[in-house]
Amino acid sequence: MLKNIFLYLQFYFYKLFTSKYKIKGKCNRCGECCKNIVFMIEDEYVKTEEQFESLKGFDKKYNHFEINGKNENGVLLFKCKSLSENNMCRDYLFRSLYCRAYPMVNDKIRLGGCETFESCGYEIVKDKEFSEFLK
Repeated sequence: MLKNIFLYLQFYFYKLFTSKYKIKGKCNRCGECCKNIVFMIEDEYVKTEEQFESLKGFDKKYNHFEINGKNENGVLLFKCKSLSENNMCRDYLFRSLYCRAYPMVNDKIRLGGCETFESCGYEIVKDKEFSEFLK
């Protein structure tokens, strides 16, 4: 019983006193975020066309994207069909929630090693260093 209480306290201590992340900067309109999109099914990145077809069957919004290649880990990269030649969105007012949320920071993204693109005006930065919580 005492061990469980200690584990709960330890969990909440780390949850409360760990560095958080925030988004800094603004969009440079490079279009990279619209050309290199990754999707997940549960906790795995989409790596096959069959998985992508399954996503499209699950939700029609995925029909708005097309396969654009693979990254070095074999994860499929997708491109938004609304991206114009000048890297502007042709459907900006009615863009998907996926596009509206970029760049979004959550534990899955950070633990997966994802970052913004070099040409992107956004960057993910720590809100506070862990040592600052100890002061």
